[in-house]
Amino acid sequence: MLHLSSTGAMLAAIGRAGEIALEAYTLPRPVLAVLEEAARRGARVTVELEGSPRDDRAGRLKNQNARLVAELRASGVDAELRAGIHAKECRVDDALYLDEKNWRSGDVVLREDDAARAAAISMKKHEALAQEAQLLDRAGSRDTVIVESESFDAGNEVYHALKALGRAGAAPRLLVTKRVLSGNHREHRILEDLMRDGVRVRVCEDSSKLAVAGDRAWLGSANATVTFARDDMTDWGLCTGSGEIVPAVRARLEAEWASASALKLSSRA
Repeated sequence: MLHLSSTGAMLAAIGRAGEIALEAYTLPRPVLAVLEEAARRGARVTVELEGSPRDDRAGRLKNQNARLVAELRASGVDAELRAGIHAKECRVDDALYLDEKNWRSGDVVLREDDAARAAAISMKKHEALAQEAQLLDRAGSRDTVIVESESFDAGNEVYHALKALGRAGAAPRLLVTKRVLSGNHREHRILEDLMRDGVRVRVCEDSSKLAVAGDRAWLGSANATVTFARDDMTDWGLCTGSGEIVPAVRARLEAEWASASALKLSSRA
C-alpha cells in the first residue's frame, strides 16, 4: 500500500537494509553518507546518477556527479553515471521510496510496500505526465485544480489539459519555480498564453512536481516539459485518492500558492 514517508525514514530503512538500489539526478551529502555506510557494513548497494545533465553548459553538475560516483565506489558501492536519469527512486529491500526532488529534508516522499503495485508505477516521463494530464482532463470547476512544476513548456499533455480547463472557465492555478523561469523568455511567453486562456500563474521558490484536483492528487518527479527524444527521461508519476496523501498535497500546494507572487504579463500582452 502507498503511504506518505520522508527522506529521514528512507535513510533509517537504508541503515537496516541488506539491498539498496537508488536512482537520482544527483545526491545530497546526508544520503551519500548513509549509502556508503551501508556498503561498508556489507549491504549490496547500487546507485545510478545522471551523467549528461541538461542546461549544464559549464559542466558543474556533471563533474559533481562524477565525483560522487567515485566516492561511492571507493566505499564499495556499485555506482555509475548514466544519461537520461531524472527519477528519484530507491528500492530498500522490499520497499520502494519515491521522491519528487532529490532526497532533501522536507521533500514529499512516498513508500510503496506492495511489489506488484510498485512495478505498475509509470517510470518514463511521457507516461508520468500522461497520468497527470488524465487527472486534469477529468477535473471540473469545483475541483479547485492547482499544479506545480519546477519548469514548464508547451510540448506535453499537461499544458493542453491546463489550457482546456482555463478556457472552460475552471480557473486552474499553476505554480512555477522562480529560479528556472528567470531569463527563460520562451517559458514566460508560454505562461502568458496560458494566463490569457484563464490559467492563474504564480512564481514560487519551491521546485515540487505535484497536482491536485478535487479528491485526487498526482505526484511525480517529471516536469511538465517536452517528452520526446532525449527529453523522455526516467521519471515516475502516479495518481492517488489516498485520504492520507491527497490532503497533504493540497495543503502543501495551497501554502506555496499563498506565499507565491503573481506572474505579470509583459508589455506585449
